[in-house]
Amino acid sequence: MKNTSLLCSVLLVFGSLFSGCNPNGSSSAEEPNTKVPTETPATLDTLVLALDWRPNVLHTGILYAQSQGWYQQAGVPLKGFTPEVDGYTKKPLKKVLDGEAHLSIGPSEHLFHYAVDSCKVKAQAIATLLQKSRSAFVVKAAQGLDNPAKWTGKTYLGYHTPLEEEVLGSMIENAGGAPDFKTQLPGRLELWEAFLKDSGHIAWVFLHWEAIRAQQAGVELNTFIPNDYGVPYGYSSVIMAPKPLPENWEPKVRAFLAVTRRGYQAAIRNPQAVLDSLVRFVEHPNFSDTSFLRAAQADINGAYYNLDSVPWGQMSENTWQQYLGWMAQKQLLDYEKIKGLPAEAFFTNAYLPQSE
Repeated sequence: MKNTSLLCSVLLVFGSLFSGCNPNGSSSAEEPNTKVPTETPATLDTLVLALDWRPNVLHTGILYAQSQGWYQQAGVPLKGFTPEVDGYTKKPLKKVLDGEAHLSIGPSEHLFHYAVDSCKVKAQAIATLLQKSRSAFVVKAAQGLDNPAKWTGKTYLGYHTPLEEEVLGSMIENAGGAPDFKTQLPGRLELWEAFLKDSGHIAWVFLHWEAIRAQQAGVELNTFIPNDYGVPYGYSSVIMAPKPLPENWEPKVRAFLAVTRRGYQAAIRNPQAVLDSLVRFVEHPNFSDTSFLRAAQADINGAYYNLDSVPWGQMSENTWQQYLGWMAQKQLLDYEKIKGLPAEAFFTNAYLPQSE
């Protein structure tokens, strides 16, 4: 049974994060300037965060810190929403650029996309949620597509998001196949269900979530990580902020990152206790199946970061540079518009906590 007081807390503080899902939301690829049901963040009295997806174990550290009241205690009350509020018609980073959120979570290529679109870097990554990639292309093992070289002519279920087809095409080509495939757009939030119903052959998912769901449903998958096929895919889940960051935002952004690190430290040290707390706290279908959540948390826990090595959230210039270098080689996203920009134009570690 859900804890009523915690449930009220999460619905009030996180606004529409776990409620207000629009089941009839458009899955159009267009990104209208439509306000989401949250306060426009004119000030930083409350920090507004746009999540990249439905709440899941990628967000465990954030959700746990929220459940414990740590953001409030640190002077950074947190409010947020998922793409469910508008059927993911608008990318979380675009909501930051349009002044609807202070921060967002998403893949690093979204930063490149909007820089190219404006010929100016208007946002930057300020932390990564994962040091080890859990992002992969998957096919059903029963289809016999056990190598990307065999994907020529097959159907990819896409999100209509930057670089996805280029990443997939390069993987196929590097494996010895022809990068010639079909793309269908079932809707970003409906994509996994479409894959399970055999609407297409290939999907790009998280191994800690959809792949675990498939495993528990008895659906065997073949998984393919871009880096293993010659594509130096960057950080798949970063926290993004406007660039330049307004000076009056900096103290609360630093405090937010420090509390968030504390949440992920707790998840690493006591995953079961943290997960048990979230099952009681999070009122969303994604947190209703305890058996599945335990497997998902076990899969991702070692990917957040290593308590004894790389500090939480730390990003490598080399990782960003390799991704940009691949873009330059392939001449992707009108790369000429951002040619010459250094990797550090797109990320910074400056706001991360200085000690563990």
